[in-house]
Amino acid sequence: MFLPRRKSTVLALACFIAISMWYFNYLEHPLGSLVPYAQQQSSSSQSLEPPPKTPAQAPINGHEEKASQDSPGPPVETSPVTQSIKASERYPVDSFIPIPAGTPITIQKIQHTFGTETQGEKIEREKRLDAVKQSFVHSWEGYKKYAWKKDELAPVRGGHSTTFGGWGATLVDSLDTLWMLGLKEDFEQAIRVVREIDFSTARIDTLNIFETTIRYLGGFLGAYDLSDGKYPVLLDKAKEVGELLYGAFDTPNRMPVTRWDWEEAKKGAKQEASEGCLIAEIGSLTLEFTRLAQLTRDAKFFDAIQRITDVLDEQQNKTALPGLWPVIMDAKRAKFTDVGFTLGGMADSTYEYLPKEHMLLGGLTKQYQKMYEAAMIPIKKHIFFRPMTPQNDDILVSSGVRVNENADVIVPDFKGQHLGCFTGGMVGIGAKIFNRTEDMKTARQLVDGCIWAYNHTQTGIMPEIFNMVPCKDDECKWDEGRWLKAVGIRTDKIERIFEGMTDEQKGKWVAEDQRIPQGFSAISDRTYILRPEAIESVFIFYRITGEKKYQDSAWQMFEAIEKYTRTDIANAAINDVTAAAPLQDDRMESFWLAETLKYFYAIFAAPEVLSLDDYVLRGDKASIALALFSIRKVTKSSLQNQLLSHNRLMVYFSSKLRLNLPLLQTFSIQRRFLIMATKSVDGHKPEAQEASNPVDIYRSHISKLLSPVAGKPAKDIYDRLSWTQTFDKGDLGLAVPSLRIPPKEASNKAAEWGANFPDSDLVEKPVVAGTFIQFFFKPQPLMNLIIPSILKKKTIYGTNSKLGLRNEIAPSEGKKRIIVEFSSPNIAKPFHAGHLRSTIIGGFLANLYEAAGWDVIRMNYLGDWGRQFGLLAYAYELYGDEGKLQKDPIGHLFDIYVEINKISKPEEDEIKEKKQELEQASADGKDVAQIESEIEVLESKSVNEKARQYFKRMEDGDQAALDTWKRFRDLSIERYKKTYSRLNIHYDYYSGESQVEIERMDRAAKKLEESGVSEDSKGAVIVDLTKNPKTKKLGKALVRKKDGSSLYLTRDIGEAVKRYELYKFDKMIYVVASQQDLHLAQLFKILELMGHQDIAEKCQHINFGMVLGMSTRKGTVKFLDDILRDVGDKMHEVMQKNQAKYEQVEDPVRTADTLGITAVMVQDMTGKRINNYEFSLERMTSFEGDTGPYLQYAHARLCSITRKAGLTAEELGTADLSLLPESHAINLARALSSWPDVVQNTLKTQEPVTVLSYLYKMTHMLSSSYDVLKVVGSEPEIKKARMALYEAARQVLNNGMKLLGLSPVERLAIGCKLSVTDASWQ
Repeated sequence: MFLPRRKSTVLALACFIAISMWYFNYLEHPLGSLVPYAQQQSSSSQSLEPPPKTPAQAPINGHEEKASQDSPGPPVETSPVTQSIKASERYPVDSFIPIPAGTPITIQKIQHTFGTETQGEKIEREKRLDAVKQSFVHSWEGYKKYAWKKDELAPVRGGHSTTFGGWGATLVDSLDTLWMLGLKEDFEQAIRVVREIDFSTARIDTLNIFETTIRYLGGFLGAYDLSDGKYPVLLDKAKEVGELLYGAFDTPNRMPVTRWDWEEAKKGAKQEASEGCLIAEIGSLTLEFTRLAQLTRDAKFFDAIQRITDVLDEQQNKTALPGLWPVIMDAKRAKFTDVGFTLGGMADSTYEYLPKEHMLLGGLTKQYQKMYEAAMIPIKKHIFFRPMTPQNDDILVSSGVRVNENADVIVPDFKGQHLGCFTGGMVGIGAKIFNRTEDMKTARQLVDGCIWAYNHTQTGIMPEIFNMVPCKDDECKWDEGRWLKAVGIRTDKIERIFEGMTDEQKGKWVAEDQRIPQGFSAISDRTYILRPEAIESVFIFYRITGEKKYQDSAWQMFEAIEKYTRTDIANAAINDVTAAAPLQDDRMESFWLAETLKYFYAIFAAPEVLSLDDYVLRGDKASIALALFSIRKVTKSSLQNQLLSHNRLMVYFSSKLRLNLPLLQTFSIQRRFLIMATKSVDGHKPEAQEASNPVDIYRSHISKLLSPVAGKPAKDIYDRLSWTQTFDKGDLGLAVPSLRIPPKEASNKAAEWGANFPDSDLVEKPVVAGTFIQFFFKPQPLMNLIIPSILKKKTIYGTNSKLGLRNEIAPSEGKKRIIVEFSSPNIAKPFHAGHLRSTIIGGFLANLYEAAGWDVIRMNYLGDWGRQFGLLAYAYELYGDEGKLQKDPIGHLFDIYVEINKISKPEEDEIKEKKQELEQASADGKDVAQIESEIEVLESKSVNEKARQYFKRMEDGDQAALDTWKRFRDLSIERYKKTYSRLNIHYDYYSGESQVEIERMDRAAKKLEESGVSEDSKGAVIVDLTKNPKTKKLGKALVRKKDGSSLYLTRDIGEAVKRYELYKFDKMIYVVASQQDLHLAQLFKILELMGHQDIAEKCQHINFGMVLGMSTRKGTVKFLDDILRDVGDKMHEVMQKNQAKYEQVEDPVRTADTLGITAVMVQDMTGKRINNYEFSLERMTSFEGDTGPYLQYAHARLCSITRKAGLTAEELGTADLSLLPESHAINLARALSSWPDVVQNTLKTQEPVTVLSYLYKMTHMLSSSYDVLKVVGSEPEIKKARMALYEAARQVLNNGMKLLGLSPVERLAIGCKLSVTDASWQ
């Protein structure tokens, strides 16, 4: 799943620089503007009034006076878009919450008092300072050359990407850094561009309020304050963005719409806050909006965020973990019901802003201090933990926890994040300003923990996400055995590799194989995306303590980052900090220039430069000119592990692909080369030829190249090349021990084979990880193979019809035949949720085998025979109403079934009690004749006896009884067909227990007797399977009652033989609940004992857990039709909330019904088949996380992109796929290439969740690509290439959904959010 981006804010040091010396010597000064200490002036003003106009600063609330000479151009007018949004406001505020005013409180000194440095120390420091500045200049020049005015630079290939509206995110974000580094010429060049930015248009439909706030509003405010207000255009633009964003707060409860359709807002559309938004996105707007309110004297901006704060304050001690807010907030209802808590991604800045907002407001309200201190109690108790390290280091790591539903069990994840490194600086600041001296040790431990993580990887750079083992006690001694056990537990390697290994051996193997340094127990995300959080806290703690070791640590960090991330153009993210030579990702987030390098520069600048204590608030009427620092962070885990070297790729383009030929000719040459790789490997044909599975090209190619190197047959290598779970482990992997290499030699052999693997046009040089060899496909050949293949094959991509042939060499021998028996409800009863699992799973399996080329017979074996039908027929005699039967046959029959059970249940209870009395009397040696007589009378008069007699009439061929039975059966089937059609289910045959002839059952019984399999038992006929030790657990099976009546088992034996005689199946699957495990096992064993081993071997029971909470006898059944109606209504209600999009849907009612059905089916397929689950309408209709509606949304969004692009299939066929070098595009293509493997693997697992998990992962990758791989607004050829990729993704998603039995929709009037649980492919 990909998470939303988050930064902290341009207002960071504003929050502690501004107020740290506040009234240190001038306690009588009221809240005013921030100026250097040397320029302080006293003032008696006690209110926040408009500032005077000065030559250096244009007016705040107007443009009467001429702008300064340094400010190029005239003032900026209010944007039309903000005017239209203000004009259409639905929920105006009657009275704004005022900005706190008065005399600020005294804030304790923060910064250490530094002594005079030696000449040598100064030379060293200035040398380091210059190195950081040159790094900034290098990246800034690359941005100017290749991505000027664009959002982000592609630092490897030299392009750009539109990620945040197309307004120049990197340019705006970097303004304050340009000023701080003294690059005034570049700063003013950027200012001229700023004036041209038009915030009334964007290349996005949905505006991320948080991202726009931190990058644009924060960027403008930070630069305005840092430049002492000399450039009024910056405040003008900040006001323009602020007015725009304020429209997102126009909701009934004034909670903002964090993902905002601003185009609809302009039209006056009704809007509500989300029922599930990230706490970081809604809780991290305070600093920018407060600062804007202070500068503009417009209280509405402060009012907007203060209402959020008041909700957080009111709810803080009412959450599942009092004191903390969970990751997800229901902003619509202003409630917190989620149970996940963290200071990492998705939550971080909500906490970080508490002390900073306290300082920004001059401590005039105790609210933020109170909230911070309340949060620190559970944070220190549950979130921060001390990990074991080999040197027993005294460090802390910030992790996360989950709380169970009863809020009495807290489960920590012991997972650290690079993003969480901000906590050291936050706690250090809080310790100072709130006089929490005991927290200084905690701050130090947190900062040291992040430095430790940098120092203990191959590159000297901290990984994005990792796990560590918590200490068991205060002593925290290193326990290598405990560490190795933790490492082994977290592996995703197949278990057979570890057979015979101890926990210690397993841990050592995994640590070596996955490059896990001692101290880490797992590294789930090995990337580094140029993040600032660690250096942020190191800088702050250095300035607080003055300890030079933190300056030295910062230099070590900088050198490592510069070494591995620098490109010819700028700096780039890297894919694996544990690798000796990590690969560079073609992306440079704006925070590299705006934050990371700013902190590196600041820590090597002289202490008086931006001192934490050099700025105080003075009380004159000048503006609050804050010296601002960007402490903005990102909450998304970098999930794109780029697995290509750009330089090698460009060489490959020029030498292997382009050849100065037109693109189609190039592709034809490349394709002919690839097809050569599919020829037989030592006479071995791949299971799925290139025509159906492109990855088999690579299997064949790798096998042939590695065979002479390894001295092993290519066929053996081919069979052992397995797909990987995550792309950082390659596209294919080979476990060297699987080729019968002794364990002691495996590592050496792997290294030898990897080193000697020949150069290849298809795969990179292998990566050796312990005893594993990882093969990475070269991106461009893969892209040129996969995308055209999908666009050409369309619906058949991923299928392999050859798998279903009886003889692949002689197709004329025909297809293999499979019978899938599923659903099998009881006739005359409504189709309820209890039938759902068999129906959905069976329908999926039928689709799956059909995709594999089998001849599939879908069979519904109805429960249309037995005593329960006699009970229903007798009930109809008592309660039947012909009129009701004609109007609603199923409903009426169900009603009378419930009524008859109201009579039969008390009778059964009375008989049961009498039998217990009989048993006790017999045991006591009493006369039991009277009791037996009473039981006989009760049974003879009971409803069940009448039902038994009626059923006996049916078995004896009584025509009247059979006519009634047939009528009920036919009516039931017709009604079932309507229900099945809604689920995309159809049947070739409606069979049933009634269709098994008595003669066939008699023959089966006779054969059982003649073969000695069955025996008499007090008049009944049984098969005693306990006599054989191998089948002892199967017990004794009853095949015929004392009265000669048949049983389910009898009929199933006859039916199995009949089906084989009629259909000559190669396989037959019974999709039946796990409650029938024993019954099916007995059936298969008895068939074998009867001499039908050929039939038994072809039968398989696909079992599943139950849907709990069902009981047709009590009348509490939840009918499927009612469920689908309710869910459809719910979806329709949600769709209608977006009226504009709703009107674009051709048939909204039908679409809502499809969504409802999807929700029900996907909810059932989410877990493994064998798992039980409690039936819950709330769960089915939930829009949180990975759901059916989310898949539909993903498909509809791709369809929307296709419509907006307006490209034909012919145009897509000419796309130049070399224009897709971005890691998002490459990884998406890698995912699409694995779809045929997924389908083939699903034939082995027979689990719908195998397909569902793939679709979720693939759609998460899609979601993370939209901001990077823009289609609309891109250059024509890039647009065509990206659209070809997206159309291929849409086709695969469509194929996968249809395989599951879903109906993909093309238009949707709702949106869904991703799971907060990281489900990344990478």
